Amino acid sequence: MSNEKAKILEMIQEGKISAAEGLELLKALEKLEVKQEKTTPPAGKILRVRVDGNNTKKVNLNLPLNVIKAASKFAWMGINLIPENIRTELEKKGIDLAKINFEELAQLIEQGLVQEKLVDIDINDSKEGKLKVEVYIE
Repeated sequence: MSNEKAKILEMIQEGKISAAEGLELLKALEKLEVKQEKTTPPAGKILRVRVDGNNTKKVNLNLPLNVIKAASKFAWMGINLIPENIRTELEKKGIDLAKINFEELAQLIEQGLVQEKLVDIDINDSKEGKLKVEVYIE
């Protein structure tokens, strides 16, 4: 129950307002909540790609699901932002980012079928040191 509703019920209980006045306030509050729901756009899901290293953050990419759906044909551009040595390490571990079907991924996310981390890998790179690669939905 919202704080506002609880406060109205408390005012009725304390005799500060009548039950009829409380009912009118609750109805007005409900109308306001419905109006806000209609005007507030739903929060969209975001695909987040993080590559953190010992020294610095290497990649910090946030893609709204709507952008992924619209630009899924150009997803290779985002993949090219990931340094080559990291992509090579991922491929050694059986993850070929170039083969990800972003349209299908967007549909799975939209349907709520993808909720866990898509990629969660720790890499020891000879040049960069320890790297952490994470791809997840938020």
